[in-house]
Amino acid sequence: MSLLSDLQHITERTYQQWSGIKLEDFIIGRKRFVHLSARCHSAPNELSEVARVFFRKISDHLYLAIYFSEPLILQLEKHDPRRGLTEENIVPFMIFIEEINHGLHAAIKFQSGQHEIQKEEFIRDLELQAKIDTYQIVKFFLAYFNPTRQLEHFDRLWLRHHLFERGDYDYRSQNLRYRYRESNWLGSKYARFVDSIPPGDRLQELKRFRRMDYSTKSRYIRFLP
Repeated sequence: MSLLSDLQHITERTYQQWSGIKLEDFIIGRKRFVHLSARCHSAPNELSEVARVFFRKISDHLYLAIYFSEPLILQLEKHDPRRGLTEENIVPFMIFIEEINHGLHAAIKFQSGQHEIQKEEFIRDLELQAKIDTYQIVKFFLAYFNPTRQLEHFDRLWLRHHLFERGDYDYRSQNLRYRYRESNWLGSKYARFVDSIPPGDRLQELKRFRRMDYSTKSRYIRFLP
């Protein structure tokens, strides 16, 4: 099984939500990426060229495309996260997870009747959910490679640094700046909250949280201690 398939399986199994698609079928190359980027209306020059997900709705159908740059793929092939996480692959791995997560949750949301993919709340919900899921998935990988199969305190500090503390959100677009800063702050606070509750309660909390709409998620996190 490929790394992409592994990650899709982990996410769908966690939430007991099935997308009904094989994400590997929606990977595109550089030429198609350039073509779709030229049609993007959301500050295309400021969006990442390392990896990106494209959505388009036609009638009642969602069309999806996922792009990963060649350097990112080569880095993950050279330093496969399934053999361990290091400074060489932690950032590419997190980028890889987030884009897969965007595509997966968008497909699940669309199947549930949420078809307004251009709405800011739809997009922010994907960004926030990706931060949360990336944190949980990387924790799983880090714990797996420890001799005790338990997550160490340093693991959490290292992960939080790379996922929440080192990002640069200084976009010229005010909307992009607010979107990514907000999802990062909310994701960081929620991740700490989940870490603080008993391990046996975490899965149900994550499932319950995912079912909320974005406005409810945002209010919920802001009221957390």
